[in-house]
This record gives sequence, structure tokens and C-alpha cells, in this order.
Amino acid sequence: MIILYSLLFLFYFVSLIVDSSWITTGTGILAIVAWIFSIKGSSLLFRVISILFVGIGVLVFFVEGRSITELPLYMTSMVPLLAIFYVLPFINSIIIVGRYDQQVSKLLKVRIHNMGQLFSRTSMVTFLLGGFLNLATLPLVKAVIQKNISHMAEDLRNKFISRAMLRGYVFSIIISPMELLVILTIESTHLPYLDVLPWLILFTFILIVLNWLIGYFSFKKFELTEGNQAIESKSAKKQMKQKVLSLVFYLVLFMIVILSVNHFLDMGFLQTIAFVIVPFSFLWAISIKRLKSYVTFAIPLWKKRTIGLKDNLVLFLGVGFFTSNLGDSSFIDYLQEPFTQLSQYPVFLFLFIQVLFLGLALSGFHPLVTLSILMAIVEPVLQLVNPLSLSLVMITSALSTTIAGPFNVSVSITGDLLHVNSYKVSLWNMGFAFLFSGVGTIMALCLL
Repeated sequence: MIILYSLLFLFYFVSLIVDSSWITTGTGILAIVAWIFSIKGSSLLFRVISILFVGIGVLVFFVEGRSITELPLYMTSMVPLLAIFYVLPFINSIIIVGRYDQQVSKLLKVRIHNMGQLFSRTSMVTFLLGGFLNLATLPLVKAVIQKNISHMAEDLRNKFISRAMLRGYVFSIIISPMELLVILTIESTHLPYLDVLPWLILFTFILIVLNWLIGYFSFKKFELTEGNQAIESKSAKKQMKQKVLSLVFYLVLFMIVILSVNHFLDMGFLQTIAFVIVPFSFLWAISIKRLKSYVTFAIPLWKKRTIGLKDNLVLFLGVGFFTSNLGDSSFIDYLQEPFTQLSQYPVFLFLFIQVLFLGLALSGFHPLVTLSILMAIVEPVLQLVNPLSLSLVMITSALSTTIAGPFNVSVSITGDLLHVNSYKVSLWNMGFAFLFSGVGTIMALCLL
């Protein structure tokens, strides 16, 4: 599988540099072969959903009277997204090898006297690590928090951990240049990333402040024992601060490199990210003098993650085939009509999108699937509604499922870590999920 997947993404990366119909067709053929070979090893839920989408896509393909030679071209729309999954382990690894995770996690042990303070600190640590480590942040942070509040009642402990971790995590990915829900939305609304980024930063700042206030006043009455408060030496504190500042520096530098490369090569923002991650990660490892340990750690992790791509590849290639066919067919007009009508009343359109993401997430739909379908439908709406407003609504509504979607990976992992049902984790965070997407809707309305 590693060879097949690597060949698929090699063709894709070459197609970014060389404009050739043969390479594009080859990428599509490899995507079809990869999908077929991945079906057997994928989980039942992903397999059923993918086969259903492909089946409908094939029906639309032949109803539209297309030539069989065009089939591979309709399999490539989600390859850029999957390419991000393929290269992501390389930047995940540098955080571990550089020991940023260990130093940042020490922030959870300094000058904390009650659970209200710990809540804010936990959200901040998850925020700092989440943009790079992604889902791997959750078990790391949970292990550290667990020690600090082990004396608390189990229900209180679980509720605290799920709220503090998931909210900090969503704050990190909303401004991360690697978050697919953000990048896909921006590409679908045809906006430059820099046009949207200041508003995402403002949104994040508002929500972080609200979250800290809510968390502090909800948990400040629960005191922590003295044994759980670590006293760090001056040298240890200095090292911790240096690592945090270094992590922030490399994150900012990463964003600058992506924006610069995208400006000069103009290959698309999602494509630029996939193209930049590997060389940037190696240069980062060289700059901190950890290249050998980085290669030793990153290559096995990359192999393991690549083999584990089956579920994502099956799901997104299937969804991509469906949405590509749908968006290029006469049927799309019928789906676009309700959105066009609602665009005359933006507040109802935005609320509908907000509820749609959370509603479908509760039913088992991944937000990327919902977003992929919406991307094929909302094109006419962009002529009637401010694209920036629509971007904010779609991004915040999609990411609200990261906090409260029971089938979302982040919520499922949290439920597994806490040994509770993922629906319970969703219930604990549902109110904040609506606040999260609601603030996005209010900001969007103000920008109309």
C-alpha cells in the first residue's frame, strides 16, 4: 500500500509542476486503483458511505452521457486534500523530536491553584500544540492534566478535561494553515488566505477570552492540592519560555513561507501546503541540529500513518468522485435553488448552514463530507452574499463539530481517553459549539 499511495501522490506532486494531461489522467487512474485496493481494508462505515457516493457518482456520470475516458479525471478532486494527510507526519515529528511538546506541557504545572486557572492553562497548551501535533495533542495533554486533578470526582474530572482540551484544540486549528476545513472553505469561496486570516484571528481571540472566562468561573471553586503544583527552577522556566517562543516563531515562519510560495507559484493554497511541509520540516530539523534523530523518528511514523490512510482515502476519493460529477451536471441546479432563495435572507442562510453542520455531524456525517457537498452547491450564492461572510460561517460551523460532533475524530478520541460515550462528550460541549458557530454567524452578518 505504501508504494501504491506514494506513486499516487508522486504523480500528483509532479502534476503541480508539469502541466500534462497524461500525468493528470495517470493520477486519476492511480486514484481509482488505490480506492479499489483500499476498500477491503477500510472500516465498514467508511466503506459503505464511499461505495454509496461512488455508486451515485457513476449513475450521474452515465446519465450525463460522458465518455469512459473521462472517468479518471473525476477521481482527482480530493487528491490534494489526501496529500496533506500523506505529508503531515513529517511536521508532526519535528514537534516530538524538538521536544516542544515536553516543554510546552510544563505550562500546566506552574503557578496553578484552582481548576479555573488550570482550565485556561490547559486550553492555552492545547492551542499551542494543536496546530502542529493535531489529534496527537489530545492524549498528551490529557495525561498531564490527569495527574493534576486525580483527586477530583470522576464526572467532574471528565467534564473538565473534555471541555478544556477540545476547546483549546479547535482554537489551534482555526488559524492553522494545515487545517483542511479552513483551507477548503477559502478555496471554495475564491478568497486569498490573507483576506480571511485577520478575521479568523479576531474570532479566535474573542472565543479564547469567552472560553477562559466561562472556564474560570465554572471551575475556580475547585482547589488543587499543593502536591500537584510543581515549582520550577529559573533555568527550567527559561528553557520552557524559549521553547514556547521558538514554536510560535516556526509557526509564523511556516505561514510566511506558504504565503510566499503560493504567491510566486500560484498553484493553489491547499497544493502549496502539501508541497511545502516536507522541505520545511527537514530545514527545521537542520536548524535545531536534530536531523539524524528527526529522520529516525519521522520515517517510521510516516510509514505507519501512510498504511493507516485507507479509511481517509476510501472516504474522500468516493466523496470527491460524487461531488465532481454532481457539480458538473444538470442536477446541481436543483440543489442550488434553495440556497439561492435563502441568500435573499442571509441571516436564515447562515443559521441554516450552522445547524446543517452540527445536525449532520450528530447523524454521523464527517464535516469534510458536508463541506465537500456544500462546495459544489454554494457557487451561485457567492454572487449574492459577501464571500468573506460566507467563509466565516462555513469555517466556524464546520469546526464547531470538532467540539461536539460525536462521530468526529477529536470527540471520539476524547471519549475513548476518558472511557465515556462520545455522545456524552458532545453533550458537555454542545452549548459552546453553538456559541462558537453563533459568534461566527454574528461576525459574518456584521461584514455584509
